[in-house]
Amino acid sequence: MANKATIRHVAHRAGVSTATVSYVINGTGSVAEATRARVVAAIAELRYQPRHAARSLRGASRTMGIPLGVAPGQLADPVVAEVIAGFAAAAAQRGYDVLLIPIGSGDDLAACARAAGGARADGFAILDVRSDDERVAALADAGVPYICAGGAPDGYGCPVVCCDVAGGAAQAVRHLLALGHRAIALIQAPGERLSSDACFAGYATALGTAQLPLDPALVVEAGSGEAHGYLAMQELLSAEAPPTAILAGSDELAFGAMHAIRDAGLRIGGDISLVGLDDVPLAAHVDPPLTALRQPRAELGSRLAELLDAHIRAPGTPVTPVTLDTRLMIRRSTAPPAARLG
Repeated sequence: MANKATIRHVAHRAGVSTATVSYVINGTGSVAEATRARVVAAIAELRYQPRHAARSLRGASRTMGIPLGVAPGQLADPVVAEVIAGFAAAAAQRGYDVLLIPIGSGDDLAACARAAGGARADGFAILDVRSDDERVAALADAGVPYICAGGAPDGYGCPVVCCDVAGGAAQAVRHLLALGHRAIALIQAPGERLSSDACFAGYATALGTAQLPLDPALVVEAGSGEAHGYLAMQELLSAEAPPTAILAGSDELAFGAMHAIRDAGLRIGGDISLVGLDDVPLAAHVDPPLTALRQPRAELGSRLAELLDAHIRAPGTPVTPVTLDTRLMIRRSTAPPAARLG
């Protein structure tokens, strides 16, 4: 009979969390030697075999998988597309095919479990990681090599590659402060995304450094897409004392905010300054061109494939997290504040 031991059984036997078992298997995190020894002993006693080890016995598939949502337009999203392009190019250089695994809403856990259990890929890269990401839980439980873009949820030890969104958001706020703005609002991308947490952290840090209070009324959490940016901007404009500058958690949100500003009869870069957080190709061609944070997405994808390959080859070897620098592209959507709105 096939061995049915799972990572949860190992954790229970060793008296540790599944995250600690994952740290030991993946060679990540900081685990005391005594704890590591208990985990290794439990693995041996239960004859637990991570899925990637089983695959290595019968031959690797030479495939890297990306569990990807199938929300309308996501595959056409220039941010996602650029990361995947960089990932695919680097994977091909290392002899891997890339498998995009479509996942519908609520199906994250089952789809990833099927992909991992069916040995459809030697390892997986998870994009746009959420704080409660079931894809991470499924892959960790299956014991397959995986890597996260943007950060890892609490309790999971895995290699991470990210852009310095927090530092970039802080740089954007400092730019607005240098122009003379003090009422700076944040249109925040969906809060469960780790990149959204990083954006908020950078925003709050820059305000704190400037000894300005963080006004909750100036932070609006929006959904994804231009329509949500439009609605969030309308909410900010309806305030008794509207902000003079906006940091949007994505370029899509910024484009929606642009429409709302125009519909209110106001000038972008004149009455209200606006910064986006992606610098997609369209950002330089809208009117006025959007000041935006350039994130090296192709390099992000390339480094994901590079580290995932290393993780597949030597899953017990520690992998140092990689953080890529960002750059603020200053264009005509930001300028010194005009007279106070309202």
